[in-house]
Amino acid sequence: MRSQELYPMRTNAVQIKGLQDLIEYLKVNLGDLKSKTMIEIGSYAGESSVMFAQHFGKVICIDPFIDDYDPNDLVNGFATMDVVEKKFDENTKMYNNIEKIKMTSDTAIEKISQLCLNPEFEVHFVYIDALHTYDQVKKDIENYMPIIANGGYIGGHDYHPNHPEVIRAVDEKLISINASFIDGSFVKQVKY
Repeated sequence: MRSQELYPMRTNAVQIKGLQDLIEYLKVNLGDLKSKTMIEIGSYAGESSVMFAQHFGKVICIDPFIDDYDPNDLVNGFATMDVVEKKFDENTKMYNNIEKIKMTSDTAIEKISQLCLNPEFEVHFVYIDALHTYDQVKKDIENYMPIIANGGYIGGHDYHPNHPEVIRAVDEKLISINASFIDGSFVKQVKY
């Protein structure tokens, strides 16, 4: 039986500092983030979503909130995803710049691609922290990298020895990264 407790995501100083450092890196390299749009693939209870929303003009959060979706993620032993989704909604309700898309990333790319047909809509950063399998991380990179504006960034979480499949997919698809951070986050600039 599952606990009703959420998996502790960004509860320690290292996890918070790593994401803050990533955001500062993006500010230095992208300029004013308040005019920028980002996509977060895998939002869980919204702690990182809120941190991003405090800096970015728009944060699109993609998460299907499906139980047992990721065999490589510890969250599967904690609260059911309906409980997690309620917490996400509670945590993000004060942020009108957060849009929740309750879909898998594979399905959501179709919706996002339609948005990208509007010349006014640009994605400047995609943060991947969803399914921690080699195949899905690779697929998320392949699906989302083409929609990122020239000079924007793709990145994610769990670029860490505890997640060798994430490292393998990132290294294979991106060859190298521009920076990594203490929480296991990474970024790579997209240039066309």
